Amino acid sequence: MQTQITSAPATKQLSTIPLLTHILRTEGISSVYKGVGPPLVSLSIVNTLSFTSYSYFRQNVFHGQDGWDVNNALSALPGAPLFGIVTTPENFLKTQMQLDNVQSEREKANKSQTNQLQSINGTRGRFTSSVHCARTLVSSHGLPILYTGHAINTVREASFVGAYFFFYEGYKEEFRSSLLGLEKVMFSGAGRSHNSSFSTSVAIPLAGGFAGATAWALTFPLDCVRAGVQGQLISSSPSNARLQKQGALEILKSLLKTKGITGLYAGVRPSIARAFLVSGSRFSAYESALLLCRRSGLTSSERSSRYED
Repeated sequence: MQTQITSAPATKQLSTIPLLTHILRTEGISSVYKGVGPPLVSLSIVNTLSFTSYSYFRQNVFHGQDGWDVNNALSALPGAPLFGIVTTPENFLKTQMQLDNVQSEREKANKSQTNQLQSINGTRGRFTSSVHCARTLVSSHGLPILYTGHAINTVREASFVGAYFFFYEGYKEEFRSSLLGLEKVMFSGAGRSHNSSFSTSVAIPLAGGFAGATAWALTFPLDCVRAGVQGQLISSSPSNARLQKQGALEILKSLLKTKGITGLYAGVRPSIARAFLVSGSRFSAYESALLLCRRSGLTSSERSSRYED
């Protein structure tokens, strides 16, 4: 949805469900998992780096407090350049793999205008796997091709993680306070004491989910431009190795010219839904790991020790 804005006529641009149906009908169910390899590897690394970096800078440098504290956003920013180094190749390969079938048809159309060639080759893409994609493009264009869109991706990473942790800490306090208040009302009427561990266990995934959704909504235009830069047709032929790729500003101007401001939010709804589910489980795992480390004496108990009750 992000890339069809610049690659398809307005009459052929599809919304979420029609686009999914089209992909399943023309490419099969396996196609919705194309490019899954690079994210599995890079996100394992980036999640480790981002949470570790955030915890360190929050406790030792910026001294962020629970709740709506801008220092929490600042604590997340120092790791962004490192995240960009890891995620730029991942995002590039993922985007190229997801658009592989579409791009192969574009490349064929550039070589020949006949429908005969397309009907013979069907919708088979150029790459058999993410590793094959990386090897093919690197052999034709050199290693720097993997860092197409590095600048815009790093800016997006910084903007996202800053908003991500800021909203998480704020939402967590808001949800926890609200749930505690609700529990007090409910249990006081029943003559029983309340237990704040329930409020905390519910507040964490809710805060994580809403933080992910909010951060994605705010930074989605940057990701849309990033996808446009990294989703450009890149020939796998060495004879066409010299490319005139569009940069982030050119993609931004093209999106605004052809689609308006709404073009910067193409695909925002499925991304927000995904972010809510992923972030809720991510922060639950993070807080659970911190709790286990504190109880095992592996880390300081200063941060959020009151959540252990």
